[in-house]
Amino acid sequence: MTNLELGARSGSRLDIDLCPACRAIWFDRYEDLQMAPAATLKVFGIISAQSGAPTTPLTGALRCPRCQGRLLLTHDIQNTTPFRYWRCDAGHGRLMAYIDFLREKDFVRPLTPQQLDELRQNVQTINCSNCGAAIDLARDSVCAHCGSAVSMLDLQQMTRTIGHLQSAAAGQAPADATHAAPPLREPADINALMLALKAEERTSSAPNLIETGLGLLGVLLRKKL
Repeated sequence: MTNLELGARSGSRLDIDLCPACRAIWFDRYEDLQMAPAATLKVFGIISAQSGAPTTPLTGALRCPRCQGRLLLTHDIQNTTPFRYWRCDAGHGRLMAYIDFLREKDFVRPLTPQQLDELRQNVQTINCSNCGAAIDLARDSVCAHCGSAVSMLDLQQMTRTIGHLQSAAAGQAPADATHAAPPLREPADINALMLALKAEERTSSAPNLIETGLGLLGVLLRKKL
């Protein structure tokens, strides 16, 4: 794993460990809650930069980097979005895949029926963002292999969150709702995804909604930073 030094909300420093091959993050106890706004933006940038990269699945007996105890697979839920992580039973921390870090932060959500209809008009088959299995959109809205619903990265929420994090990192209060820029319309969100998926279909037989969204997140971060 690669060590990354980040700023904490308290003004101190904290270290997280990244595994680029597995696309996973090790957080010591409560580190994911202690990250300063600028640190969270940095992690978002790392995640988006590795979209589409080959991934080594997290399988087998995973060990705590602090005590070498076996990590326990744990399932949780954020609103209606399930996510998972591997935790140290001694309380040293937890290991999370990038996608589950985004799920925990409520940045990944199932598509609405209207979005599913629009997706079906543009794409026939996608890869499940959870297990990678192919999903035939003409027949299914959930993965037949693992049961995960077809989900996408919530670009509107990411846009709002990045704006708030940038303001906080600069020592500014969040913009007053009466003077804030108008939110993105839902069609703009899904249309941006549709255009990116069409481009991917020319080189990939079954695109992945989350990976495509991460590519768009990288574009968004480059514009904002």
